[in-house]
Amino acid sequence: MLVFVINQNKKSLMPCKPSKARKLLQAGKAKVVRNTPFTIKLLFGSSGYTQPVIAGMDTGSKVVGCAAIANGKVLYQSEIYLRENVSKKMDQRKMYRRTRRGRKTRYRPARFDNRGNSRREGRLAPSIKSKLEAHFREKRFLESLLPVTGWKVELASFDIHKITNSEVSGVGYQEGDLKGFYNVKAYVLDRDDYTCQHCREKSKDSRLHCHHIVFRSNQGSDAPENLITLCETCHKALHNGEFKLSGSKSKTKHATEIGILKSQIRKSGWNFAETFGYETKFRREQVLGLEKTHYFDAVAICCRDDQKVEVEDSVFLKRNVPAGDYQQRRGKRSEKKMPTGKLFGLRKFDLVKTENGIGFIRGKRSSGYFSISDIFGNKISDSVNVKKKCRRLSARSTTLVQMVQMTHSSPTCHFRQAENGEEGVSC
Repeated sequence: MLVFVINQNKKSLMPCKPSKARKLLQAGKAKVVRNTPFTIKLLFGSSGYTQPVIAGMDTGSKVVGCAAIANGKVLYQSEIYLRENVSKKMDQRKMYRRTRRGRKTRYRPARFDNRGNSRREGRLAPSIKSKLEAHFREKRFLESLLPVTGWKVELASFDIHKITNSEVSGVGYQEGDLKGFYNVKAYVLDRDDYTCQHCREKSKDSRLHCHHIVFRSNQGSDAPENLITLCETCHKALHNGEFKLSGSKSKTKHATEIGILKSQIRKSGWNFAETFGYETKFRREQVLGLEKTHYFDAVAICCRDDQKVEVEDSVFLKRNVPAGDYQQRRGKRSEKKMPTGKLFGLRKFDLVKTENGIGFIRGKRSSGYFSISDIFGNKISDSVNVKKKCRRLSARSTTLVQMVQMTHSSPTCHFRQAENGEEGVSC
């Protein structure tokens, strides 16, 4: 375990051993500025001598891996779990705002497309923007800890046509199902013989619609397999809940997001060397002999083809969470008020140390008995008395951080909470 160091001007220096950091703190020459990862700030002038540090990032739409190496040793490795609930949260926020608009005022008209952001050219969907910012946030965070001299980034590419149809090859890429049609809608109407697939022209309604079987709000795609022809009468009845259609979710959601993220990262002006997945896999398996994890992929990205490094036993697990809570009441008639702010000096997602272990606050009760969980939301204790023997270790932020000690003797590891409250992992 290393201690990260910054100078008086908040510029990152090379990390030091815990023994040296302890001496500096006892002598009053440094102070603690961050607990996880443990970082100290020097209170005296230093030469600022640094060594070359290479950082690598394994991009992704669900999990991002990041690492940094110097002098043949891994200095930092992390795994960031991105948010997958942005669209759902925005729908909830819209619902809460709508109910407040009718409950707290006589009438206030809803604002839809009159907002400038919704009409801005080059606008990204909030779910994609959240994941893109998570990559840049981790980049800035690592540069605040270590004097990074160069970046290597793996930008993955996916063959979406191959994902949807594994048998396609050669000429099949140019002669697909949509060949000869102006757009997807024209193909779907022709495929369904311009006939409503629910009533089979019984309604005598000639106006046809291309309907998403799985709504886009539920991760449905625009692929022809997810589209069906319905007449206007059946289309309205479907949205009124008179009948339902069954379908499967998109298989290409994350592959599409990766393509958008790759494009935006290249346009951002970030100076990095691009690597490819086959190079990462070769270094990780043949040179380093490491198992498949996102942070080990990042370590392999940092290395050269014949370079071996000393792997660190600790890894920083991170999870992105929303900045606040929007739900104010619960119950059938919103009769119960929910404590969205501080309760007994604590907020949701605060990291606390209690008699039942260390964990993040998951649920609050006015009785003072809270529920705590680990960084992944797994329950540690459902009833902890925060009024007795409870200490807050860190305040809530949009990125939860937890350091764990990893044991890599087995490819299947799971996290545990030790009896003394320290974090660990067992296999």
